[in-house]
Amino acid sequence: MVETAEEADCIVISTCGFDQERENASRHIIDQYIDRFSKHKLIIICGCLTKIHPNLFDQTDVITIGPKNLHRFNEIFQPEIRIEDVSGGKLNNRFIDSGYGILDAYYLQICQGCVNNCTYCAIKKAKGYVTSKPLNKVIHELEQAIKDGFSRIMLLGDDCGSYGVDLGIDFSDLLNELVRFDAGISINYVEPGRFLYLYPKLRRSTLERIEFINIPIQSTSNRIIKLMGRHYDFDDVLRLMQEMRRSYPGIYLETHIMYGFPTESREEFESSFSAAEYFDSVIYFYYTDRKDARSSFLNGKISRSEIDYRTKAILNHPRFHLNSDSATPPLIMLGYDLQTPHDIFKSIEGSMGSSSEIDVPKERVCG
Repeated sequence: MVETAEEADCIVISTCGFDQERENASRHIIDQYIDRFSKHKLIIICGCLTKIHPNLFDQTDVITIGPKNLHRFNEIFQPEIRIEDVSGGKLNNRFIDSGYGILDAYYLQICQGCVNNCTYCAIKKAKGYVTSKPLNKVIHELEQAIKDGFSRIMLLGDDCGSYGVDLGIDFSDLLNELVRFDAGISINYVEPGRFLYLYPKLRRSTLERIEFINIPIQSTSNRIIKLMGRHYDFDDVLRLMQEMRRSYPGIYLETHIMYGFPTESREEFESSFSAAEYFDSVIYFYYTDRKDARSSFLNGKISRSEIDYRTKAILNHPRFHLNSDSATPPLIMLGYDLQTPHDIFKSIEGSMGSSSEIDVPKERVCG
């Protein structure tokens, strides 16, 4: 591994297709690197974008590798350690210094894909139905992490709540096994409907080990939740969050809100601020149409001017902190780094100041 693209013989670009902004950012980086390096360096593009737009790179001299085809790295590099034998590990300090992740945590991906069918999601197209790491392999990897001195574990998955369904078990089976390890557990992410199902199956001793969990509710409107293809009642989720706050105050609860979903009224958007009463942090993302996603065919799209209005409402919320060094942690955040240009922020600079002058906390994995 080298520090710069200029030094490299091969450049690997990992893409994100979570929303249009991240896709645009990925494509911008890819175009830059192809223009600069494709004639004399091997360029490999991996991540979700390779499956969301499988023909996007047909006219380029690059290699594409989908999220579930990482074994192709073995064919290209003939490594001594095959990629499927590479375990998780600690994040590079550059990510930590940039405001992402947990210092000194061991990151362990337990599954890819999910059992859900959200109407707005492009990740499902890229990763498909859940594929889980066998329970014994997860346990073995955790045992090794503990031996190596890690005392905090971050479980990762597109939906950790889907873990094990393909194996005939579920996520509660894994979590209840972890209680025998002397380690704090963080979870990113668990779909709310799955969590409502799993929670009664978790032992008290298990819940007491959990330090952080992201449960992305996406909306506080049951009407919008239904249009999103998600199957839970928001009031049931809030009651559970209240119970967890009372019984397990040591768990840091985080959620995501998607604003500007087709037909969402201004009143439904404004009601989403009530989520701040039940979570330690609420991260907002605005809706964008994704290629072939069912929500893209819905009528009632929210105008750009209305998205601007709602974005400013978030930025002006009293619990939204522009100063990331504030002693009081931000309760409400945007899931975007405003230091990086995004189309949505160009039209609101006049009222908020230049985006290059706004210091917004980056999305956190844990408080």
